[in-house]
Amino acid sequence: MTRSYQYCGPAELSHMPNPLPSRNQIRQRADAEAWIAAQHLGSGKHQQLTATFIIDQAAQLWLADQRSEHVVCARGAAVLAAGEITFSVEAKCLVGCELTNQSTGYCPEPASWAVVQQVLDSIGLPHAGAWTTSYEFRRCPACAMLNLIKEQWFFCAVCDHELPQQWNCARG
Repeated sequence: MTRSYQYCGPAELSHMPNPLPSRNQIRQRADAEAWIAAQHLGSGKHQQLTATFIIDQAAQLWLADQRSEHVVCARGAAVLAAGEITFSVEAKCLVGCELTNQSTGYCPEPASWAVVQQVLDSIGLPHAGAWTTSYEFRRCPACAMLNLIKEQWFFCAVCDHELPQQWNCARG
């Protein structure tokens, strides 16, 4: 079953700016290639370009500038996955994608890879078949701080309270 992730990050980041910054829906590989070309990469033979991505409730891939907040890219809606995507480009041709689930606004589980892979495969984007790097997130039951789990250390970085083994980042 695919989990839907509601925004669970800081409230001040969830406000939609006016006007909304651009984002691009990627329906096919050509859309990704056009987005990459519009980013004005330098002239080197081997280049990388990192973007913010979300997969919405309709299993559609959206890209935004890397400095964009995931919640803004998602227009405040729930997502099936979120993170960063790095495109590898050689001689102006897309040759691969590396992805992480790094989104402290949605805190998606590593298991969200299944929907990411399905969407990338349907679009025809080349990838390694797994997250390049995956992250685990937990909300502290004592102080409500969101925590990034490192080296299986399940203790809150703020209050040192033990964190649950199961994902618990949903608000409420």
